[in-house]
Amino acid sequence: MSPIVVFQEKKPKIHKDAYVSPQATLVGDVEIGEYSNIWPGSVIRGDFSKVQIGAYTNIQDGCVIHAHSEDAPVILGNFVSVGSNVVMHGCYCGDAVTIGDGVIIYEGVTIGEGAFVAPGSILVQNMVVPPRLSVSGAPAKQVRELSREDITRQKERAEIIARVFHKLRRWLPSESTF
Repeated sequence: MSPIVVFQEKKPKIHKDAYVSPQATLVGDVEIGEYSNIWPGSVIRGDFSKVQIGAYTNIQDGCVIHAHSEDAPVILGNFVSVGSNVVMHGCYCGDAVTIGDGVIIYEGVTIGEGAFVAPGSILVQNMVVPPRLSVSGAPAKQVRELSREDITRQKERAEIIARVFHKLRRWLPSESTF
């Protein structure tokens, strides 16, 4: 069974068509949208503020998402892909954003719609990534502007992952199998 932890009378809300791995942990004020999926080893903590994950968004293996101060919720839009081992604190991501493996995002970061964050990048506190830009590095710097086709591919990738999980969920472990 997936650890779903009530914290200060707030229990995670998971849409009926979302999938949360039994090996993921959700704490407190967390909301998971329609067709989104949370992969094994991920920890999503809404203990000090809200974590809101939109529709068709995937949080891959081993991510830590934490709203660790009252004035810094984590808001992820729709069709967002978050790669493995990403750490996010109090940030905002617009729709159709792709975040590569191993990225670290500090509090106050804003990532605009359709942006791409290269694997291993570090986004420093209060950084703003404008819409449709690719950033890379530690600290992250602008690499290039993304084309409409790039952004369409990012959105389609998130949608494909959501569809696969929705079809496979009947074979994946769930709370009822434990």
